[in-house]
Amino acid sequence: MKRAERIRAMVENRTVDRVGVSGWLHMPMVDRNVKDFCKATIDFTENNGWDFVKLMSNGHYFAEAYGADIRWRNDPREWSGDIREYPIKNADDAAALKVADVDANPVFQREINIARNVCGHYKGEVPVLATIFTPLTWLQEMTSSTNPAPVLKMLAEEPGKVHKALHTLLETNLRFLDRLMDAGIDGIFLATQWAVRSLLTKAQMDEFCHPYDKALLNHIKDRTWFNMLHVHYCEDLAFEEFADYEGLQALNWENCTKIPDMSRLTSIREVRNMYPDKVLIGGIDQHNDFVNADNDREAIKEVLRRRLLTGMEESGDGRFIFAPGCALPLDVDRYVFTLMGEVVEEEGMVK
Repeated sequence: MKRAERIRAMVENRTVDRVGVSGWLHMPMVDRNVKDFCKATIDFTENNGWDFVKLMSNGHYFAEAYGADIRWRNDPREWSGDIREYPIKNADDAAALKVADVDANPVFQREINIARNVCGHYKGEVPVLATIFTPLTWLQEMTSSTNPAPVLKMLAEEPGKVHKALHTLLETNLRFLDRLMDAGIDGIFLATQWAVRSLLTKAQMDEFCHPYDKALLNHIKDRTWFNMLHVHYCEDLAFEEFADYEGLQALNWENCTKIPDMSRLTSIREVRNMYPDKVLIGGIDQHNDFVNADNDREAIKEVLRRRLLTGMEESGDGRFIFAPGCALPLDVDRYVFTLMGEVVEEEGMVK
C-alpha cells in the first residue's frame, strides 16, 4: 500500500498491509527558514520512510507572532529559544490580546508557506499535519513556556480575563487554520499540555479546555481527514476527557517513558479499550530507546522490535502507528531512526 492509502485505510477501519511508522523532531537550525525547513522536513521523511509528515514548527511560533522577544539558540541539540520577554505578563495582558491578522503577520505567513510547499511536494501521497496547540496551551506558551503556574494563578483569580484571552487565541487559531487548509494540509497535530489530572479539575477542564478545543475541531470537521490529538506529558493523563471530541482520528502520547512509578503511565491497551475507533500512535520511549552503552545498532534494533510487538499486541489491530510519544531526541545520530522502519517492515505485517 502507498502511504496515504495506508493511513486512510486505518482511519476508515479497513484492512492494511502493515502498521504505520512515523517520527518528528525539532529542527532549531532551520525551522524559521521556509526553504531550508521544507527541504529538511522532506529529507527527514524520505530518509526514514515515514507514513505521514508532522510539520515540526518551532514551539514558540504563536508567542513569536505576538511579539515575544526570543533569543534563538545556535546549538542544534537545543530546540527551545530563550524567551526574554513574553507577550503576556499578567491577566490584563491576556485580556487585551487582539486577534492576529494572519495574512499580514510574517510568522503566520512563514508557517503557511511551509505547509504549502510541503503539501505541494507530496500532492496528497503522504498525509501532512500542521502543528496546532489548544488555546489554553497557547496561553501558557505565551505566558511562561511549559510552566503552568502563572496560568493556573490566572484561572483561579481572573477567570473572566482568561476567557477573553482564550476567545482571542481560538479566533486566531481558526483564521490560521483556514489558511493552512487552503495550503493543502490533511489534518492537524493538536497538542494539549493540560490533560493531566493533577493540573486541572474536571470543572476547570469543562470550563477552560473543552469548549475551545471542540470549537477548533468543529471548524475543521469534514475539511480535514487525519487529525491527531497529542496528549503531552506522561503521568496521570486524563484520556477520559476526550470521549466526545469529534473530528479526531488519532491519539498520541508517551506510553512507555521511564518514570519512578510506571503505573502512572497509560498503556496502549488502556487507550484502545477506551477508543476502539481511533488510530493509536506511539510505542517508543524517545528518551531511552535509541542509545545504549556500546552504541550497538542491533541492540537498539532489538529494543525497537520488542516495543513494536508490544504496541501491536496491545492495540490488537492494524490501527497502530509506531512512533515516539513526543519529539525524537536531538542528541543521537539521525541514522538510528531508520531502525524504526526496519523493524516495521520485518515485524509489522497485519495478519
